[in-house]
Amino acid sequence: MSAVGEERPLVRLCPLCCRQIAGEDAKNVEKVEKAYECVLCFGLLDQDYIEEVAQAVGKKLKESPYDATAFTLALNLPISQVLRETIVRRSRPDFNGILISVPYKIRNIDAYLPKLRQASGMRAALATDLQLTITFETDEFTEYDTSFLLEHFPNDFQQSRKRKFYQQSDTPQCTKIKVEQMLSRIREDIAKKFKLSSPSRFCTYSIAFERDPVFIAGRYCKYSRTLPQSPWSSEDKEAPKVPGNSVSEKVCELMRSKFAATDARFVASGREDMDVRMLGDGRPFTVELRNCHFTAPLSGTKYIETLKDVQTEINRLNPDIEVKNLVRISREEADLISMGEEDKRKRYVAYCYSTMSLTEETLAEAAKQAPIQVVQKTPVRVLKRRSLLERPRTVYSMEMLAIDSHHFLLRFV
Repeated sequence: MSAVGEERPLVRLCPLCCRQIAGEDAKNVEKVEKAYECVLCFGLLDQDYIEEVAQAVGKKLKESPYDATAFTLALNLPISQVLRETIVRRSRPDFNGILISVPYKIRNIDAYLPKLRQASGMRAALATDLQLTITFETDEFTEYDTSFLLEHFPNDFQQSRKRKFYQQSDTPQCTKIKVEQMLSRIREDIAKKFKLSSPSRFCTYSIAFERDPVFIAGRYCKYSRTLPQSPWSSEDKEAPKVPGNSVSEKVCELMRSKFAATDARFVASGREDMDVRMLGDGRPFTVELRNCHFTAPLSGTKYIETLKDVQTEINRLNPDIEVKNLVRISREEADLISMGEEDKRKRYVAYCYSTMSLTEETLAEAAKQAPIQVVQKTPVRVLKRRSLLERPRTVYSMEMLAIDSHHFLLRFV
């Protein structure tokens, strides 16, 4: 509890924060001349600054448009500003402005939304597939904030042995998460010791749009014996790479271009060797299209015709593969494609040659050896992302069909 008549620390605020937070009758409050000198909002609520940010958002959309009609706004505020909001509230319990009980982040969102709607031509909503993130930053008070919190909450800066080993610098790190964990423990007596200096400039800001990923599933057949499923990584770093020379690139590149995605990720249910064809119904796969700028052709039932066209175009441009049954799926359905991969049974057909002469009896006797266990080493092509291990594999059944005395077909599961 504060003593009656105790002098309150001086707080320098912009006119808007004076009215909304301090209240018209608050004592020991100084109105700043420049908006960015406000120790609470750092000038983020200045109308000219908001207009500048909104115009930057509009420019970014014009350069890289989306076909969305709504967006969800996310604001990342400076760590120093988040800390000062608590400092002001705890050190000045006498403040009684009209918005004193409203979280500062809500005040920001409410201030920015009208201008952002106008600049983007979209409506704002709580749940949309397009998120607009505006990040405000300043490093002006990082050193002071860190030393103040380190003095009053030293235990929060203690590092584990593992973290110490990997930490390149001995300087304590004052992250946003760490600060937020301390806020509830900042009492009035601690808050009054904090020096509320005014910023000397506006915060810098960055703008990012991110759309929820789109998942497309289907099956592919591969008719070439020189085409890998994923891009080949040569041991020779200087060796020229052939762009588009893999199943994943041939499938993903057209989809990425069609929907203006920033990235595409190909995931298949297993893989075949480069010199092995994939026949029959084909191998199941999914493509994750990240941050698509154009998704209207995939909305509602329109996606059926859209994906038919995509499928036709992929197959027309790439005679060595065939894509089938393209359909849009959810993230949860996409996750299922890799489940149980080690337990799946797969059917293979191999054309084999024997140096010794074969008879029907020899082939029948060999087929009876199933089930047998073999050991598969990690292929060289995937060593960049998988450990070099020996993995046991089981051949459950075999059928052999003689072609001549030295050649036969082997079907096995």
